[in-house]
Amino acid sequence: GLLSSTHCLIMCGGIVGALTISLPLETRQNPKALFEFLATYSLGRLLSYTIAGFLAGLFGELLVNAFSLQENHTRILFALSTLILVGIGLHIAGWLPEIARLEKMGVWLWNRIEPVAQSLLPVKTKSQALILGFLWGWLPCGVTYSVLIWSALLGDALSGALAMTAFGLGTVPGILMASYFSGRFHQFQKKELKRGLGILIIFLAIVFG
Repeated sequence: GLLSSTHCLIMCGGIVGALTISLPLETRQNPKALFEFLATYSLGRLLSYTIAGFLAGLFGELLVNAFSLQENHTRILFALSTLILVGIGLHIAGWLPEIARLEKMGVWLWNRIEPVAQSLLPVKTKSQALILGFLWGWLPCGVTYSVLIWSALLGDALSGALAMTAFGLGTVPGILMASYFSGRFHQFQKKELKRGLGILIIFLAIVFG
């Protein structure tokens, strides 16, 4: 999640910038109040990631139990999960743009969520920010969906929830940067930086796999 920060800056920069601008002027001019709202957005997003990870892990767990998968089969699942992490690294590096096609999986859901999210704007209270952050977490994203598939391959509901929570926590710094550097995202689109982070993800996936 942390190493995907450049992806977050580019893909969610406009969203978090709009959310920041929608806050009352006095909130935006108060660093402490602004941070509290941004943290509330992230808390809501983390909650949605955790729920999604739990459901994905539960699905994987049901498959493991239904087919009585033994150790050899779980090793295959683990190998697949490693390949998915390698794929995420390739996508971040710009060598596997096809992962973005996964976003089509959630378009139908987002089309139903988006009107509700729009109705919460402009944000005036932290409860609105929390709900909006929760809805934002379901925005179609190829990297998020890849991690979600990886969570399902863990074959355990709790592990899936924890994996997605950890991923979400890793993306928080990038999202906070997007709020404070709105309109300057071209600085984070350098190929060398993206490739470096992508290669690091691939390296970690192979080492820990």
